Amino acid sequence: MRKQFVLALGLILFTITIAAFSQQQDEGKTPPQNPPRQFAGRPVSGTITSVGVDRFEIKKTDGSTQTVMVDDHTHYRQGQQDIQLEDLKSGDQVFVRGQSNANKEFVAENVRRITAEEMQRFQNSGERVFGAIVSIDKNQIKVNNPRQGERAIVVNDQTQFIKDGQPIALKDLKVGDRIFAMGSESQGQFLATRIMMGQFRQGWRRDNQQ
Repeated sequence: MRKQFVLALGLILFTITIAAFSQQQDEGKTPPQNPPRQFAGRPVSGTITSVGVDRFEIKKTDGSTQTVMVDDHTHYRQGQQDIQLEDLKSGDQVFVRGQSNANKEFVAENVRRITAEEMQRFQNSGERVFGAIVSIDKNQIKVNNPRQGERAIVVNDQTQFIKDGQPIALKDLKVGDRIFAMGSESQGQFLATRIMMGQFRQGWRRDNQQ
């Protein structure tokens, strides 16, 4: 049960972040440009355990901890509003994008605090599988990502394929492509109703308008 909750939380944070950054592009808002940093890091997510004047600590969904440094270039967001470091507190769920600096400290560029309403909405929005394609065999696509490991996605004639908001076909996918599949688990298989890649804002909006 705990494992299922951890996976669900990871998927929720991932999908919320995709929506947030896509919407930010729609509104013509670009995040502040940061000074060049070395050793580029990857996004992290989890629950805040403490907040300081120039950093905060989070417990990630895999149980490990992460120190997140902040500076004058860090941008904070909740829903449609900008917030500040002072608004963050222990227990908040956050998704962070950043890079490692020359001292190998992870420095946040964007911090998004997840609201309870967002958590509830995405928990009720169905199952999702995402990752990089490792193989395509007839109607089965295998993907891999650090949170879910390797997953098999089954497609059929009803599956929709979307790239940058435009319809494509299964033959347009290739190994290495990063995809986001929506669907449901049935008899041990994940059957996809929609597979998206690229900037899929239109597909996202249709789902949230239903």
